[in-house]
Amino acid sequence: MTNGNGYPPGSLPDTPYATPIPADQLARAYRDVIGGTDPSRIPQDDPAFQAPRDPLKSSVVKQMPGLVYRDLPLICIQNSWTVAATRNALQSHMQGIFELSGQLVDAILGDDRVQATLGSRISGLFGREVKHTPADDSDEARACCDAWEAHWPEFISSYAVPELHVYAIMMGWSAGQILWDTTGPVWKPYARPWHPRFSFYHWPARKYVAISQDGLLPILAGDGKWTLHTPFGAYRGWVRGALRAIAEPWLIRHFAIRDWARYSEVHGLPTRIGYTPAAADPGERALFEQSLANLGNDSAMLIPRGVDAQNGYDYELREAGAGNWEAFPGLIDRCDMSIVLALLFQNLTTEVQGGSFAATTAHMDIREQGLEGDNFGWMRTLHRDFQRPFAYLNFGNADLAPTSSFDVQSRARYKDNGTVLQQFATAVSQLRTAGISFDDPDAVRKFAADRLGLVDLPSYTIKEPVQVEATKAAPKASPSSDGPEAPAKPGDE
Repeated sequence: MTNGNGYPPGSLPDTPYATPIPADQLARAYRDVIGGTDPSRIPQDDPAFQAPRDPLKSSVVKQMPGLVYRDLPLICIQNSWTVAATRNALQSHMQGIFELSGQLVDAILGDDRVQATLGSRISGLFGREVKHTPADDSDEARACCDAWEAHWPEFISSYAVPELHVYAIMMGWSAGQILWDTTGPVWKPYARPWHPRFSFYHWPARKYVAISQDGLLPILAGDGKWTLHTPFGAYRGWVRGALRAIAEPWLIRHFAIRDWARYSEVHGLPTRIGYTPAAADPGERALFEQSLANLGNDSAMLIPRGVDAQNGYDYELREAGAGNWEAFPGLIDRCDMSIVLALLFQNLTTEVQGGSFAATTAHMDIREQGLEGDNFGWMRTLHRDFQRPFAYLNFGNADLAPTSSFDVQSRARYKDNGTVLQQFATAVSQLRTAGISFDDPDAVRKFAADRLGLVDLPSYTIKEPVQVEATKAAPKASPSSDGPEAPAKPGDE
């Protein structure tokens, strides 16, 4: 049973708008309006919409190490931010124009809370040991990895990579040009950050563009000349930067500290109230006023009383007794918490009360997962922008590039893994003692990886326990001998 339009009752309303469009008419509408399935209607020369390709395949890659782009000097700064200026900077930031937001980040980096929190996150990543892994087991890949590992201490000890990390956290992206030392047998890359203030996002081309003394330069990641760190993706990754979450709490915190200082200035000194007779001598009155004004420097003051003491000169100190100042530290603490949450994804000091071990563990897990995300992002950026060009220019093959990974695993996790391995070994030993034999070691290994998290166990085989092997290998004593069997003499055979 169908309704008047040919559809089952209740599936579509009985109105003319529910009339189905014939298939051929629908296909023609797609073809005429948006190109549909006709590939000839889709332009193939749009630079913003191209298939992924290896930038190292370009014929000009080997010329890149000799180029050094000249950036613009950072002379003018903006350090007096108002609410309107901050909102204007955030608005232009959302549009992909980073002139104002880059200056706003520089101002925010001067905050003590922001510096301490960023320092914790940066040292949590770059303060760890690093592991370099060859691309494969070939001698060429091993040689390439050794060359990169020899250059690594000099490469990572520079300010450049941590600074790129800071601006990537705050802005949602960061870029820098790569300078090459070509004086030795091995060409060595170095990063030089490009301040985000002198850059913008070119929407039609879907590319970041650097503004230099030599004109506009497209930032092409992976070409051996540019590095582009985008932890949230290149397209609109800037909307995920911490700047949008930090700007307003930072500004409110700044104003709260200023107002608290003014409050303390006003209420820190008691008000001096002077009393003079109605018909006081003008000279004596002026001298009294001057003495009262200088009371902070000279606490001794001679006060004439006259005949009537009640109508003579006098003064009193009146101190502020209100507790309104308590609003300032409360507001500052709230802004501090917002800043730390945006940068570390947790706020252990203000959220956890009473020394809760479970809460502390949960917060540390959140932070460690954030560090693992930072590590994964830099593994990708280092491999694409530095290690692949390094392998291509020095060894002729970008596929020989190694990978570098920071050891961001927590020591508590290592301890937990050791405990799990010990329990796993005890269980296997007890099962073997009970007479249970494992026929398929691969199945045991898969169970340990999938169910217990032991994913990197070396290859092993199922064998008899050591005690059983020792018993089988021990020589059997002679039944007729009370002591150990005598050694055989020559000629007894």
